[in-house]
Amino acid sequence: MNGKMSSGKSINEHDELRELLSLAAAGVLDASDEQRVTAHVGICPDCAANLNRWQQVGSSLRRIPTPQAPTALVSRTILLAQTRFAEESSRRTERRMMVLMLVFSWAFVAISWPLAQLFAHGWESLLGFGFEQGWKNFVIFTAFCWLAGAAAAILLATRRSRERRLA
Repeated sequence: MNGKMSSGKSINEHDELRELLSLAAAGVLDASDEQRVTAHVGICPDCAANLNRWQQVGSSLRRIPTPQAPTALVSRTILLAQTRFAEESSRRTERRMMVLMLVFSWAFVAISWPLAQLFAHGWESLLGFGFEQGWKNFVIFTAFCWLAGAAAAILLATRRSRERRLA
């Protein structure tokens, strides 16, 4: 044989088209390849039989029922997803609350110190008299505010941890 088939197509082209038969049976070829396969199947009985077998396989596969997940598995999966979503939502809320508490503590210190000085010493304390002692008191006041905020955060975290363990 000299590499040509009786229809004038080369053996290489015949092999290439034979490889496309399963794709043709699945209906996934582009228009030009589909036309080539259709033309070849019209003149090649072996490839026509092969295409027919691939079409039967595809038809048989479509008749097989689609497996369904067990109801218990679906329920557990949905419950797990809902639990994780709720936990993530809770974490986001906790992060927002921590940021809000941080901003509140800074605002509280920034506002309460001048007010405390005003009520304790009058207007001259706000105008800068006794500057050194004022800053020392401010640092001490700020440290106590931060310690109180840290204690509150620790108490909240401990309570939240206990709630998670019990849940």
